[in-house]
Amino acid sequence: MKSKTTPIIIALAIPIVSVALAIALIYFKKRNVSGLDEFPYAAYSASPESLRGNRYVLEAQMDVQLANVEGGRVVAALGGREGFPVAVLVPDSLGANISAKQRYALVVRVGEGGRIIAESMEKY
Repeated sequence: MKSKTTPIIIALAIPIVSVALAIALIYFKKRNVSGLDEFPYAAYSASPESLRGNRYVLEAQMDVQLANVEGGRVVAALGGREGFPVAVLVPDSLGANISAKQRYALVVRVGEGGRIIAESMEKY
């Protein structure tokens, strides 16, 4: 004779496994899909020029637009645990519609003079 608790256990296990799988997929998707390191705020604040030529993932909240420059906009991005602000050049070629107080994942490179230049960005 079959146990009457087996269907109940299966009925409970399916949603639990589904939720765990969904959480794992979200976690791994959010983690550095590009294979790049996270932006090193401490190293950047100590010596921006030493990071020249490197590419990083910058997860930040856009604060305010600092300037309109030829070829793009410079925005203040608050990131890291401390909300460390950095200026990021967002080229017009990205066609980004940046909203203040929204969070973005940006692939950035550090250019000449320690300038942070966005190569791609996605709202999350």
